[in-house]
Amino acid sequence: MMRKRTRLQGGPSGFSLLEALVVSAIFGIVLTAIYSTAVTSQTISVRGSNKIDLQQNARVGMELLATEIRMAGYDPSNVLPALAPAPQNCTPTPPQGAGPFAVQAACANAIGFLADVTGDGTTEKVVYRQVGNQVLRDMSSWNGTAFPAAASSALVDGVSALTFTYYDGSDVVTANAASIRRITIQLTTQGTAGGLPVTFPLTLDVRLRNLN
Repeated sequence: MMRKRTRLQGGPSGFSLLEALVVSAIFGIVLTAIYSTAVTSQTISVRGSNKIDLQQNARVGMELLATEIRMAGYDPSNVLPALAPAPQNCTPTPPQGAGPFAVQAACANAIGFLADVTGDGTTEKVVYRQVGNQVLRDMSSWNGTAFPAAASSALVDGVSALTFTYYDGSDVVTANAASIRRITIQLTTQGTAGGLPVTFPLTLDVRLRNLN
């Protein structure tokens, strides 16, 4: 006895139910592959964009740090000769120091120095320090008799580490503020890119151009 094939309407010959199911399955596989490719491409794109933002954030922060620290000792207000020597203290927030030294506080994760960083002809006291996941910049301008309370602002976010290493004119590590001539800055930022943790370390050597 001949078994009749079930046909779907839509044409003279039509499709069998089995053929229609096979076509639907193939179509579903193709759609799944296309969707998976699109999701992967989107994830890679977002990850790349987030990584670029993280790197750019670190580079901009490092460039400002290096530019201003390099100017340490540029003292148009002639403040340095008038400062009485006093030992640096890395415990307060921000750290403190005094005396005729371009670098006032040479701490492991903070630095304080004197320089005209704004270019307005007035000497500023500047402190860079890590607080939590931020690099903070504290700055006050000489008012003729003293440095008033500093204004603090966040310079870099997403910071996992900030360290300073200090060298004398012979490139020997030193903690003596009067001898510092070169500083190595190490800045590491951390974030997520496409759901994955990403770190971006930067290291830069800075020579204090205003000191002999």
